[in-house]
Amino acid sequence: MASFTYLSEDYLEKILSELEDYQISHGSLLKIPRGWTDSELPMAIARPIGISIIPTPFPRQQFEHALNIQALFNELYMNIAEDDLWFQPIVQNLGEVDEFASKLWSIWERVRDEGELQQIRCGIFRSDYMLHGGSQDRSAAPTQLTWAGSELRQVEFNTYSCAGGVHSNIVTNMHRYIASKGIHKAARVPTNNAIRSIVEGLVCAHRAYDPPANSTRQTAILMTVQPNNANICDERPIEYALSECETPVSLYRVEFSGEILQRCNLGPNRELLFHPSFGGEAVEISVIYQRAGYDSHEYDQHGIEARYMLERSRAIKCPTILSHIAGFKKIQQELTAPGVLERFLSPSAARILRQTFMLHYPVDESEMGIRAQDIISDEQAIENYVLKPSLEGGGHNVYGKDIPIFLGTIPRSQWSRFILMEMINPPLVHGVLISPIDTHMGPVVSELGVIGACLWQRNEPLKKGLSIIRNDASGWTFKTKPPDVQEMSVVKGYGCFDCPSLS
Repeated sequence: MASFTYLSEDYLEKILSELEDYQISHGSLLKIPRGWTDSELPMAIARPIGISIIPTPFPRQQFEHALNIQALFNELYMNIAEDDLWFQPIVQNLGEVDEFASKLWSIWERVRDEGELQQIRCGIFRSDYMLHGGSQDRSAAPTQLTWAGSELRQVEFNTYSCAGGVHSNIVTNMHRYIASKGIHKAARVPTNNAIRSIVEGLVCAHRAYDPPANSTRQTAILMTVQPNNANICDERPIEYALSECETPVSLYRVEFSGEILQRCNLGPNRELLFHPSFGGEAVEISVIYQRAGYDSHEYDQHGIEARYMLERSRAIKCPTILSHIAGFKKIQQELTAPGVLERFLSPSAARILRQTFMLHYPVDESEMGIRAQDIISDEQAIENYVLKPSLEGGGHNVYGKDIPIFLGTIPRSQWSRFILMEMINPPLVHGVLISPIDTHMGPVVSELGVIGACLWQRNEPLKKGLSIIRNDASGWTFKTKPPDVQEMSVVKGYGCFDCPSLS
């Protein structure tokens, strides 16, 4: 068995050939669409996505804990998504300084005032964690590590276009295959059923859809996608797996937003009709699976009208627009305030989830906001914080001493668009990563994402609350990067897909 702390050049050559073949054969790739390069090739080309060469150590207890609490986090965000009265002042205040939040809330108000037809909702969520603290010897080999004192801390909760499940599933299977050749211990690499679980969640929603308005009409799932999409290998396998179900389910891809307006319309009962590009009868959409529409630049007038049409339709949304807004960092910050979790969960469940939170502050004129401004002005204290915009998903963050410099470049009235979060300090472990840019062998940090699939129905106003139809953990993602790289996005080239070696 090769050493985890040192890999010879000969060994690297052998294992890289195995890994590259597996990636190419199983679609662990990023597409390079036509026009992105100077290539004269008439077709799009692809390259392997960044991966770990060996699984990276991670404590089994914390891995299993993350899976065990996913259902509670799903329930929390299901309840949040049905509490627009709690949402309203938060989002309206944010909307005064954040145009994106204002646009989404305005779409919701139009839908709410007209009246929702569909009371069933679907969520494919992902809760991201890093380890915090601990007493590891940072120079120790992975086999010598102890995890005493390290605990899970939530980086963020994602409710919209949660990516990475397919890539992580393939990379896990790859490492289990390589393990069968004696390179590392298979027993320490957990199974990952992300693709199957995501598909089962979508199928469950598809079956929950009411009979089509026209009994002779085919029903299908609609996936919204971005144009010139490099990440099709994290999307297409879901489509293909749906077509291979015992009772096949069709999925159609449509670009956000212009193509939605061109190829979709609402029928007399607000059923969403999709017109395939190859002609034939219109298809009635049962579920809208959103994998685009999460960036503010997508919401010009066409984007607004496309999203409004989707939201007011009879189709089940994955997610709804309120679930989308629930993924904003401002909501994550509000949930850390004392007593807020208890609005949505039992005290015992709230206690469990609160243990994963870091300190969060608004950057405004509230009492907590003044405390945030004191931290920002303290040269030593600010080194332990990250400034995050209230956008869904990761990226766009500012770290440490760069925070006051950045805030000095924007009007003070715009500061409330951001939240200040205490930085997670993960222990360093040894890892080996390969990306199109470089091979890294040395200290790394990892991020565990747990995917949850849920389906629920909003009860009638007199009954209040909601009825949960499905709620489970649905696989996971595991990403690793060198410690001096601030962001984790693999598609953007920062981190690598990986799988944990549990200890």
